[in-house]
Amino acid sequence: MASYKGVQGALVALEEFFKQRLPADLSDEPVSASVTLLGSADIAEALSGNLLGIYLHRITIDPHGRTRTFSQQGTQQNGRQGELPVNLHFLLIANASSPTVEADLMAWAMLVLANENQIDISHVQGIDSEWAEREVLNIAPEEMSTEDLMRIWDVFESPYTSTVPYVARTVRLRLTPQRSEGSPVITRVFPGGTL
Repeated sequence: MASYKGVQGALVALEEFFKQRLPADLSDEPVSASVTLLGSADIAEALSGNLLGIYLHRITIDPHGRTRTFSQQGTQQNGRQGELPVNLHFLLIANASSPTVEADLMAWAMLVLANENQIDISHVQGIDSEWAEREVLNIAPEEMSTEDLMRIWDVFESPYTSTVPYVARTVRLRLTPQRSEGSPVITRVFPGGTL
């Protein structure tokens, strides 16, 4: 399970995942496209340049994993470990100076995720050391109405550009272990000595 950095780790891993696969005809001149994480402040202003942006617009608690607990791994296997399973809802945003480059960026990104739709510890290990070996983040297209998508863009001053919603399931965030009670105190020993 991941620490609180698991969400950041998943997003940075996704960014690196795309950067490593960006083909030369998109990354080299004259296109010079890039892949970048976008925050709300970035979208509040008009986007510039040829880029594929990844914008986390919502985090939800996974309804199927809310009550799961898992056996602890490692040297301390003395109890159950609770988790907060979260799903990351993000937008892929293609911005470009020409409609053909914009279409190419989005089509390429969608193909990459269709072919390789999982992120595992090999992508995240440098960001969050608490990510477990068997944890896998599955990425899939998300159903979102045009109206809901437009509502997201309405709050930003940046003009609308090609956008496709995706969801990454599930980042398992480790909860603080429950305190266990020890055996009752039977005797007390006070240090003593000569004065």
